Amino acid sequence: MGTSISLGNYEPEIIPEPWEEYQYRDLSRAYYTQSLNMTIDSDGLLHCVTALTSLELNKCFTDSEKNDNINKTPRNCYLSALTIYLDNKGEIIKGEKIMTQFRLIYDQSKNRHILDSSFKIRKQKEACIDAKELHDHVIKNKTVTFRNGKIYLLKKFHEYIAQASLCNRRTDVNYTNLKVTANRDELNNKLSLLGIGESSVGFVSGKAPVIADAAMKILGMALSAESQFSLAEYTYPIAGPVYLDNKTRIQKYKRENTNGYVSPQRTKGKPEQENRDTLKELEECGFVLK
Repeated sequence: MGTSISLGNYEPEIIPEPWEEYQYRDLSRAYYTQSLNMTIDSDGLLHCVTALTSLELNKCFTDSEKNDNINKTPRNCYLSALTIYLDNKGEIIKGEKIMTQFRLIYDQSKNRHILDSSFKIRKQKEACIDAKELHDHVIKNKTVTFRNGKIYLLKKFHEYIAQASLCNRRTDVNYTNLKVTANRDELNNKLSLLGIGESSVGFVSGKAPVIADAAMKILGMALSAESQFSLAEYTYPIAGPVYLDNKTRIQKYKRENTNGYVSPQRTKGKPEQENRDTLKELEECGFVLK
């Protein structure tokens, strides 16, 4: 399994990924934010930190001539979680990604894919470069750089990071709290007085949905290097996690086989936006954490 993780709408032709060998791939990408109590320096004190996560699920499978229905073949899955942490001054203080590899098998009785309990779940953790340099790379260059030297281009995820940085720097409202604030009119007036447009901090009418407890545990599993739900560095979230925009981007990929020539994976059709939470999908597949 490779070490690079495809996150943040980077260009997949540039950096090889472990899922590119498969004939078919279904990609789901969603974004989350939460406020955490976290120790960020040597003083041992807890600070309120905004944690933004780009969560990407790649479900990979290869056609089988013995199976008339391709949808019933096992899925080798890669769940990638890239998290960027910002302090209350809007500065990026840390970045890391976790990749979790697991397998889904088809259950005839349930007529759907479920977690293959016989496959050992594998995890891999990788840290970004140091905070000050990382902040400049992300905010100014729209890239995230890891300590192994690999660089990824950010697109949609960069918008959320920039919004959070501006919100934390210019207001007394943490970005996550902004998303779940019930009094939207009061917040809108406060932003107007500060000369901040609604779009610049991703402010939209209505209170953003906080994900359910079961989904929070699955997100914790995706963010942690532990095999079970464990966020040892953190206390309980102050607010959130929030499922940003309440939408998941779905894209299908396929490799063509023509006269023995196998093409690279290419997009199949246009990407779709669905009101389907990736965390809820994982829960339904069998990631039920107590």
